[in-house]
Amino acid sequence: MGGNGNGKRKKRREKFNRVNLFERVREPYDEEYNVSPFGRNIEQCDETEYPVNPFLTKTEQHDEWIVLIKEMLEEVKRPSKLSIYKVPNKLVKIKEDAYTPNIVSIGPFHHHNKELLAFEEHKRRYMVHLLARTLEAEEANRDECANAILGLVEEARRCYSEYIDLDKHKLAMILLVDGCFILELFLRYSVIENQEEKEEEDVVNDDPVVPRGSSIDPIINDSRIVATLQHDLALLENQIPFFVLQTLFDLINKSVTLPHTLTKYALLFFQSALGFSDESVASKSLDVTGDHLLHILHNFHVPKTLHKGLKTLHKNHEDDPHGLQIYGFTDCATQLLKAGIQLHGNTEAIAEENFFAIEFHDGVVKMSSLRIHEATESIFRNLIAFEQCNIIGSSHCIASYAFLMRSILRSSHDVDLLKEKKIIKDLNGGDSVAAGSGGGGGEDLAIFFKSLCEGVVLKDFYFSGLCEEVLFPKFDCSIIFRRNCYSR
Repeated sequence: MGGNGNGKRKKRREKFNRVNLFERVREPYDEEYNVSPFGRNIEQCDETEYPVNPFLTKTEQHDEWIVLIKEMLEEVKRPSKLSIYKVPNKLVKIKEDAYTPNIVSIGPFHHHNKELLAFEEHKRRYMVHLLARTLEAEEANRDECANAILGLVEEARRCYSEYIDLDKHKLAMILLVDGCFILELFLRYSVIENQEEKEEEDVVNDDPVVPRGSSIDPIINDSRIVATLQHDLALLENQIPFFVLQTLFDLINKSVTLPHTLTKYALLFFQSALGFSDESVASKSLDVTGDHLLHILHNFHVPKTLHKGLKTLHKNHEDDPHGLQIYGFTDCATQLLKAGIQLHGNTEAIAEENFFAIEFHDGVVKMSSLRIHEATESIFRNLIAFEQCNIIGSSHCIASYAFLMRSILRSSHDVDLLKEKKIIKDLNGGDSVAAGSGGGGGEDLAIFFKSLCEGVVLKDFYFSGLCEEVLFPKFDCSIIFRRNCYSR
């Protein structure tokens, strides 16, 4: 009889689906960033009852309770790998299209978007081509890649800011297919670009990096599709952890010797969309790292030496002796010019490669040249969103640049002045950089930078010292006099 009782109790236990504590944590911890320190959205904790099986005896319920507490503490003890976030609602409301993939979902956040399902077949086809790059090792490559990603799935799960309601095999499948698709896309794109540079119309397909049938690939040979993929793969919500890509890359590289590092392949893929020079791609690919593709693009824009200077920014804010607004110049470009401050473009420096090559000397503000192109809005918004969400150990470098440009561009006259000084180069042919922003030409660009800063909270401002120096230039009384006359 006792045996039957134990059997019934076991069945009742099996019916009870114990919910992990962190699966119940939903509500935002921080309303400003919509992110919790545990990598989940937190549910209202005061209304949450820890789930203990009511069919157990009091002693067993107590033991169950202790197990739950241990699991919670072990989860918290693990180092946080949080790096892939949902964009805060206040930013999405301003420009939803800038954060939403158009044709392909990468990772779990947009996997169930019905509008993107049509591209799933292309992703699986690219996966087949990647694994078949050496025919004799195709089956071994498949099994090795599948097992490797399955072993990384829980580590990858912890990289996402929201709970991923998928079992480990389903999530592993998404990571495997998406990772293989990205790698095959990078490899094919690098070959196509190399062929165009050499202007070779007929290339013998004996290189293992050159995919079979690439000449008839409807994706890689369509410039509009490639541009859309460049947009989609640089979205904050459309990422998989870089260590997943690196693991797959290393496994494939054992069978096929690839000429570049994974980071260089990534930079080469985004090069045409973001205007990177060959020299910067070659040099920075050696030391740029990141937790995902967007993070790599962020670190590409932000020099390593910049992070050292950011340690004193908070002190600068506190020691602001003049009570300045630290979010840009107090005067726009035309007012600065009237006040005797000259603006010159540094054509040798490209803003997309270093936004921070800005200096003030002898009454001249020298700025790197910013090229406005089709991808400008999307990349700016997603880099800034990443900075807003990545609370721990992140500085607001890109946001600082956006605030500086907002302060200097307040009308179409300011935009025209910066174009004349070669500080801005519009590659869109006069089209609006921000569709639907209203106005036209220069006015659109001024509105664009103003829109970029909406809903953004700065925790540090890189250009506070520069702005103060321009407002109070040393040893040049004529500039101060003209400023007092014209800046109001």
